[in-house]
Amino acid sequence: MGIVKSVNTSPQPLTDEVLQQLADFGGVPSEHREFYFESVRMNVQTACELDQLVKQGLKSERSKKLADAALALYDELGNLNERGRALIQHILSSKAKFIFDKISSNGMEGLDETAYQLALLISLVTGKPPPRLPSQLPQSPGRGRRSGTVKDWIFQNFVSQLYISTVTAGGSLPLEKNIPTGSLIDVIDALAPCLPEGFVPRPLPGSTLQRIKDVCIRAEKQADELGF
Repeated sequence: MGIVKSVNTSPQPLTDEVLQQLADFGGVPSEHREFYFESVRMNVQTACELDQLVKQGLKSERSKKLADAALALYDELGNLNERGRALIQHILSSKAKFIFDKISSNGMEGLDETAYQLALLISLVTGKPPPRLPSQLPQSPGRGRRSGTVKDWIFQNFVSQLYISTVTAGGSLPLEKNIPTGSLIDVIDALAPCLPEGFVPRPLPGSTLQRIKDVCIRAEKQADELGF
C-alpha cells in the first residue's frame, strides 16, 4: 500500500503560537528562542519554495534523460582516479587553458564546482533530487546510492534542517521510530498545516526519520572532532 500524503488545501501562516509550541516540544531555552524561530521560518519558506519549484518542473522523458546525464557526469568526475584528475588539471592549467575558459578557471576543483552547479540547475528544473554537495565524497562506482535518487528529498532536507536548528539552539528532538512517537514527530505534525499539500507523508516514516537524525548526529560529532 502506498504512502498516503497529508491533506492540506493551502498552507496556514506560521504564527508565534506555533513557534512557541515547537520550542516547547524541543526544549529550546528561552535565551535561544529568537534564533530558533528565525531558523524555523527560513526552513518553512525554503520548503514551500522548493516544493513549488519541483511541481512546476519539466516532466518529459527527454528532461529526465537530461537530468540523469548531468547527475552522472557530476558523479563520474568525482570518481575519476588520480591520473585522470591530474591530466585534466594539466590541460586546464596549460597554454591551452584559454580554450576552456568558460568551463573553469580554477582547475579540477573549479570543474567539479561547475559540474555540480549544472547538475543542481537541471535537477531543479526537472524536479529531480539534487546532487551531493561538492564537500561530500561521491559513492564508489557501482556501489551505494547515486546522486539524484533520494525520494522525498525536500521533506528529508526539511527534517534535517529542523533537527539541526533545534540542537543548535540547545534543544533536542527524541524519536521512537517503531511507533513512531517523540518530539520530532510532534514538531513535524505541528508544522504540517504550514506546509504545502502533501508535503508531510502519512503515515510518517519512522525509519527514514531515524536515518535523517542519525546522519545529523554523525555530522555534528565530526564537526566537534574537527573543532568547528
